[in-house]
Amino acid sequence: MTPVITEAQADRLARNVLLSRLQLKPKENVTIEAYPSALPWATGFVREARRRGAHALLHFEDENSYWSAVDEGRAGLLGAAAPHEMAALAETDVYIYFWGPENLARRWKLTDSQQDKATAFNDHWYEVARKEGVRGARMGIARVTPENARTFGVPYGTWLSEMYAASTRDLKPLVRDADRLRKVLEKGHSVRIRHSNGTDLEVALAGRPMREGLGRVTPVERKTRFGMMTSVPEAVVYVALDEDSAEGTFVANRPSRLGSSQREGGRWTMKDARLAKYTYTSGGKEFQEAFKDAGPGRDRPALLEIGLDADVRVSPLMEESERGAVSFGVGGNGGYGGKTKIPFLEWLTVAGAELSVDGRTITRSGKVV
Repeated sequence: MTPVITEAQADRLARNVLLSRLQLKPKENVTIEAYPSALPWATGFVREARRRGAHALLHFEDENSYWSAVDEGRAGLLGAAAPHEMAALAETDVYIYFWGPENLARRWKLTDSQQDKATAFNDHWYEVARKEGVRGARMGIARVTPENARTFGVPYGTWLSEMYAASTRDLKPLVRDADRLRKVLEKGHSVRIRHSNGTDLEVALAGRPMREGLGRVTPVERKTRFGMMTSVPEAVVYVALDEDSAEGTFVANRPSRLGSSQREGGRWTMKDARLAKYTYTSGGKEFQEAFKDAGPGRDRPALLEIGLDADVRVSPLMEESERGAVSFGVGGNGGYGGKTKIPFLEWLTVAGAELSVDGRTITRSGKVV
């Protein structure tokens, strides 16, 4: 039986996001953008905003009409920064975006040209949002539909339960974890990652600021290009690595998903701070093509990421957030405080690994110690 989303659940989600994550104030303007499947959640945000004395505007996008525009060759209209929509954004204080269009399998089949046309508004949207001081959240629970569950091959009910729990959690324990990890990752030097699957990799920290992705908007994050819009749920901390130090092997036991492309069974060998060898059980051809076309620095250490979410186990697109999961990336890290300024960034994730900094154990067997 397909779970029914109740008003009480929607109101709790809205209350958590609007108050504890975005600090909604009375008389502020709230814009909620949603597609059909997310409407039960979106209306909860309308109700809760009004309960807090704020003004709510619901922006509805019809899924069928979206695909009609694509099929009829009008994807450019979807990507147009329409003046009246930008005017509404300029008057918005808090923006809630329920991801769409909903049908991920269909969206992934779009050509590069169609995707570029349909999302051409993106840069201008963020320019306006940053200029006007908008703060907001991208709601990952909108992706949880029976059709998408079949696409990913996961149980819909389990996926929904995990995402709801992660989206309504108390953030205080995550913030405490992040604060403790910040002291270690910003002051530490050598990192070692080990797992019984063959992972044994040594990398180095470079005294760079740790960043967080905890599903909240902070003053620090708002200074970054896209930091005014957080993702809910999300529970990771990450730091740009020393680009000149990496030795050993990293083996994934979780998939890496980049849009329509999914990599599984990744095994990387780092030698003299360069990606010297790589293999995949699936998705290797796509990685090879992207890697070949990338610029200088594509093979250099980029990022170290640690997951903090105890609720995430099967949720697709949330693999890096699983508590104790460790992700290692190569390529561009210029947007995260590093030196390699190229658009190429790839990563692998291993859950249940042991990570140590300067000999001190930080994560082990899915726990942050």
